[in-house]
Amino acid sequence: MRRRALITLPLLVVGAACAARPTVVPPAPAHSWPATLAFAELSVDDGRYPDADTALANFATRHAATSEAAESYYWRALFALDPRNERRSGADAIQALDAYFASTPPREHDAEASVLRRTAVALTTLRAANQEATSEVDSARTRADSMRTHADSARVAGASRDRSKDVEVQRLRDSLDKVVLQLTQTTQELDRIKKRLATPQP
Repeated sequence: MRRRALITLPLLVVGAACAARPTVVPPAPAHSWPATLAFAELSVDDGRYPDADTALANFATRHAATSEAAESYYWRALFALDPRNERRSGADAIQALDAYFASTPPREHDAEASVLRRTAVALTTLRAANQEATSEVDSARTRADSMRTHADSARVAGASRDRSKDVEVQRLRDSLDKVVLQLTQTTQELDRIKKRLATPQP
């Protein structure tokens, strides 16, 4: 009986020690990262890119300086370059990738992130060139419209001046016709007077 008690006592001590030991729980970032990434991927599938970006950004803020935070920057850059993303931005992707490369190694996606950053730089450069070309085209169109408006105004002004000249010429012609008519009438009247004077009185 005593021997059984001696055997049982160590087992009870070990059991008590095991019961007192806390349960091993993964660190908070490692525990919550899979759910955060899954939410972000589901949001992207549904076209809710702002929701995905917000979730990843909040995770990086809560768990700064962790490998999972670095992963969140990588995925933010990837989603920022998605052609289906109406708010896609090479500049945002570059900013996220710079934060990714600034994080402490080891990192899981260095090679892919390097390709993404080069793509983002090329996209940003192309977009800037396209905006500059569009601006130049708009400026050229504005100048052409201004020249066309000026030409139309000059044409209208010229036509107006021509009409004014025509009206003035016609007015002068009418005045001259009246003067000629008056002279004719006066001449005829003088001729009648001459005839009456030339006729001997009885």
